[in-house]
Amino acid sequence: MLAELVGVDVSRIRAWQRRGWLIAQNQTHRLWYFDFLEVTVARQLAELLSHGISPRSLGRKLSEIERRFPDVRRPLAELSLVLDGRTLLVRRGDELVEPGGQLRLDFESLDSDEEGELATLPSPGIFLSRPSPGESRAAGPQLAQWAAELDEAGDLAGAAEMYRSALAAAGPQPELCFQLAEVLYRAGDLAAARERYFVALELDEDYVEARLNLGCVLAELGERELAAAAFAGAIRSHEAYADAHYHLARTLDELGRADEARPHWQRFAELAPDSPWADEARERLQLAP
Repeated sequence: MLAELVGVDVSRIRAWQRRGWLIAQNQTHRLWYFDFLEVTVARQLAELLSHGISPRSLGRKLSEIERRFPDVRRPLAELSLVLDGRTLLVRRGDELVEPGGQLRLDFESLDSDEEGELATLPSPGIFLSRPSPGESRAAGPQLAQWAAELDEAGDLAGAAEMYRSALAAAGPQPELCFQLAEVLYRAGDLAAARERYFVALELDEDYVEARLNLGCVLAELGERELAAAAFAGAIRSHEAYADAHYHLARTLDELGRADEARPHWQRFAELAPDSPWADEARERLQLAP
């Protein structure tokens, strides 16, 4: 829902949270909830990154701002950041200043640095060398980090292979299976994504976002009855999961079961009145007999 409000892919929200740029207020069944401050932060991030600045470069500049302004704990939440060409300026009150007075934050050189750093990542098949068990387990978190960096850079094929390497090195983990499923889905491999979402649920049956996303994949594959079951299962795990009510309502409508859909449209409208999809819910409720 936050991704819809900001106009970015969900993967961007996940990446910004991994970097600590977005801070969730609470977590339920592995589902993160954000307040309206984080919507403001996300919008500022989307605006900055829309100019082609790499996340790695932005991260370095944010660290530099924190050093120059020690009274600022979260630049993205407390300051307005403005791009002038490729120079990042900080708005404090009515003034635009460069951190440190004359310091210019030039992104061009850092963008080229990032390309070089990504090029140095090892082959995703690194686990095939069969390191010792202790070394293999220790390598899992590093492989997962490299996978996340490849994902963030848009290399979905490389990210998928690196996530597989992380799973081979560290063993099955629901979060890694979910992240691999997300990459496979965005790469258009729905069948593979479906299987990975199933594995995530086999490892953690209360992983409600995995169950919801599995339902979305099933719906795209034309298996709407199974999709409806998945959405209903997500609601049984977490009744206040607004997205699950929304997708179940839509799927039931598509199945010609409008009477069953209505209470879920109503519940969604109650849970998320400011959602980008709230108008659709209200329209469906007005059309219902």
